[in-house]
Amino acid sequence: MRGATMMLEKIDYVYAVYLEKSFSKAAKKLFISQPALSKIIRKAEQDIGVSIFDRSTIPITVTPEGEKYIEAIKAIYQIENNVKRYFKDLNELKTGSLSLGGSSYFCSFVFPDMISRFNDVYPGVQCDLTEGNVGEMRNGLIQGKLDLVLETGLNEDKNIKNIYYRTERIILAVPKNYKINDQLIKYRLSQKEIINQAFLSLAIPAVPLQLFKDTPFVKMKPGNDMFRRSTQICKDAGFSMKVKIYVDQVMTSLNIASTGIGALFIRSDIVKYLPRADNLFFYKINHPLAVREINWAVKRGAYISKAAQIFMKLANYSI
Repeated sequence: MRGATMMLEKIDYVYAVYLEKSFSKAAKKLFISQPALSKIIRKAEQDIGVSIFDRSTIPITVTPEGEKYIEAIKAIYQIENNVKRYFKDLNELKTGSLSLGGSSYFCSFVFPDMISRFNDVYPGVQCDLTEGNVGEMRNGLIQGKLDLVLETGLNEDKNIKNIYYRTERIILAVPKNYKINDQLIKYRLSQKEIINQAFLSLAIPAVPLQLFKDTPFVKMKPGNDMFRRSTQICKDAGFSMKVKIYVDQVMTSLNIASTGIGALFIRSDIVKYLPRADNLFFYKINHPLAVREINWAVKRGAYISKAAQIFMKLANYSI
């Protein structure tokens, strides 16, 4: 029992060195001297009989034995955090906070209505919203900075668990001044058909994608889920995309496409938010990768607070 207590006294120091990969940086963060920190770490290593850190590397790395120690620290932090959240829930959501995250699309268009709906019912709970890419969202969940992330490209693994929210479709947007549109009149989708999802009917035909083999494209950069999907969709249609420009953000890509620079693969849901939809024609795509799930992502093993559970439930009314 005494050994466990001694370990708990040192885990914050060990974890700080692990995160900072430096004794000096960790000492500064902990507001103690570097010699004092080094002494604490050596004592922790003596307690377990193995080295936690490999000091011969720059930056400092964790030994195989140290990895087990770090895993134990993370488990302890997880238990502590779960207990805190459980007792916070006993307040019946009169107070508290909820940290949400997602891409620019979700933060700009989807979350505002969800947060408004939630705050109407639970005004005492503060909602914090963080925008970022998939990697940043994953790290935010793992580090406990985010409670819920709404995304399409955050895959499940040993750290992340997905909870299904809804299914979305990908369509093709083409500048109206492109000559190719003249031969595709019967395939064009109206904004109304897209917004009310009438375009999903089997009676509405999908555009033959091979016709766009010579069309310039605006394309999301590698690392974005749409990059992978659009690449494969075009490849299966028998051609490689002629990319005019790569972009990071969804709205940037839409604005660029609207000026006539290139065609673009987009999520159908965004059409109702388009400020310049009059500059684009839209077409249905018939491909398995044109259908994808939107999921809530949470940290695997973490306690899902009552606030998070209710937020997800109320979000269903926004669909």
